[in-house]
Amino acid sequence: MFDKGRRGVYNTVVGMGLPSRGASFYGTGSQVVVDIGSLLVTGRPMSLDEHVVVPPFSSFRFPEPAHAELDLRRVDRGVQIDGLVEVGVAGECIRCLEDAAIPLRVVVDERFDPPDGASDPFGENNVLNGTNFDVGDLVRQVVTSALPFGLVCNEECRGLCMTCGRSKNPGGGCDCPAMEGDHGESQVENSALEDA
Repeated sequence: MFDKGRRGVYNTVVGMGLPSRGASFYGTGSQVVVDIGSLLVTGRPMSLDEHVVVPPFSSFRFPEPAHAELDLRRVDRGVQIDGLVEVGVAGECIRCLEDAAIPLRVVVDERFDPPDGASDPFGENNVLNGTNFDVGDLVRQVVTSALPFGLVCNEECRGLCMTCGRSKNPGGGCDCPAMEGDHGESQVENSALEDA
């Protein structure tokens, strides 16, 4: 949990564009943009508590909005963003192709410094455009960069049978006799190891 102390705390629902406690918020779709001009001018830290819709990425889906708790503070002429993003990730198990879901927790530790000699302190980039901080874009970036190679429904998943193509998990429909050296992992994985 983050010590909010005397900082401003802002709670919004993505897409509603609801202002809270004097900050400027506006949203379109799953975008949440916060004006952090007062943070840059006064140096007073601020905390955000946001729910952000994360669009599908590759084979991954995000059934519920991500929850982001972020602390922003001015550091020199830049902005330091610390916090935590939590989201559920769903997709196909890479072993048995059944539905799989995992919780994902991402620690945020990002610093944005203005480029030297720029008239606009932050110019235009994905996350900061002048004094506008795109919370949604930061959340999407940190979530997609932390995704695993693939999802596994559970660590005991035995994968698909190379003979019949059915799941070797209990109730999966495979009645084929176990092959020699088969200790629970997918026969497809076994054959890949034998070829190596």
